[in-house]
Amino acid sequence: MAGAETLLAMGLQLVRDGHVTPARLFDMLAATPACLLGLDAGRLEPGYEADLILIDDGTPWQVDAKKMAAYAGNTPFDGMPVQGRATAIWKGGQRIR
Repeated sequence: MAGAETLLAMGLQLVRDGHVTPARLFDMLAATPACLLGLDAGRLEPGYEADLILIDDGTPWQVDAKKMAAYAGNTPFDGMPVQGRATAIWKGGQRIR
């Protein structure tokens, strides 16, 4: 899971660079993995749990491998300035962060 902390920022950079649309990015990050795992998740639809992440796509930060929760010491992005952070998380309709 070493890449989990940089995944959103790197994905948002693909959007800013015009390689994918925001809708395609979030399909790749939510709906597609849920489908591959056979889960009724990854979409906002009646009957599905409300798993949401509120993001600020402009929040700047710098990748620091030593401060990452999943410290593996081997991220290729160490020291890179990036943009985009999760500001709140809801799992099953309950705010957890």
